[in-house]
Amino acid sequence: MSYTPDDTPAQFFAEETWLAGAIITGAGYGIVLALFWLCFRNLWCQVKIRDASRRRNICFLVYICLMAVLGSLFLASNSKFTQLAFINHRNFPGGPSAYEQQMFSVGVDEIGNVSFTLANWLADSLLVWRCVIISRDTGTSSSWIVPTVVPCLMQLASYVIGVFFLVQISSPSSSPYFNASKGINWTLPYLFISFAINIVVSIIITFRLLLYRRRMIQDLGPGHATESASLAAMIVESASLYSTFSLLFLIPFALKSPVSNIFLQVLGEAQLIAPLLIIYRESQGKGWISTSSATASTVTGNQAIRLGRFSDIQFASDIARGQSSHSTGVGAIHTLEEKEDTIEEVRREDVREGEQA
Repeated sequence: MSYTPDDTPAQFFAEETWLAGAIITGAGYGIVLALFWLCFRNLWCQVKIRDASRRRNICFLVYICLMAVLGSLFLASNSKFTQLAFINHRNFPGGPSAYEQQMFSVGVDEIGNVSFTLANWLADSLLVWRCVIISRDTGTSSSWIVPTVVPCLMQLASYVIGVFFLVQISSPSSSPYFNASKGINWTLPYLFISFAINIVVSIIITFRLLLYRRRMIQDLGPGHATESASLAAMIVESASLYSTFSLLFLIPFALKSPVSNIFLQVLGEAQLIAPLLIIYRESQGKGWISTSSATASTVTGNQAIRLGRFSDIQFASDIARGQSSHSTGVGAIHTLEEKEDTIEEVRREDVREGEQA
């Protein structure tokens, strides 16, 4: 005896994709929780220290708490909605997959939709803010303003389109799939603008860091460009994580393939991982904001080392001449060529004195 329901292969495949997406979303939530705890532990220890970075760490702490709450709400909503589709209303016309597609406006799923949108705004806003900071620190005068105008305008467009997206899926007559008779389906434009923001921001940041790396190599040598290179790699990897899942959803969604059901759910947790990775690096002192001040200190330190070496040469010259010098001012420091001439002259005087003796 077969207990298989009388559904078409297309219905079976659609239901499998919805269920697979719900399961994979749970795995993504586990990664989010792990990153949240690592960030929270590091930031909590640093918040207790009253220094210049305390206010920034407090903001990061509030930010990751909001992201964790939104991620938890999305997972809870998605799990409950899956239960309604596959258990409570499994006899819905068309099966659980039809319920998932047509009942987006139910209250429990609205919680997930709002959480998804708010988390997406927060994640994209952090990337755009970071793009502005890095462009400002690596640019000269007003040259950094122009490249950051585009992502800022795109982020404003994301807010507007996101509102239309929420209004549409809150309507009982809405559907996540495009229907020309109902006008524009805002799901595709909203997720596409978010995808475009990540791509544009990644390109701008990577380009800026490569220019910065080049200047560091010219000024301090190749040994001081290691952190910039690893930071550029982190930017590409963290942004590409969300961009990859967005692309995996957008392509099948535009083709009206049920495969998009998997990545639509996973996207809710994947969009939290990139900003949490960035904040985790900042909490370790490896992020751009933390290393920029360290780089400035490195430059100052290298200058001090060079000045120290010149002072040693001057002091040695004075001893060789039998002079007593305690000058520590800037005027006591000569150029390297002058010091070489001074040492050579002292050596010649020593030779003459030896010959006379």
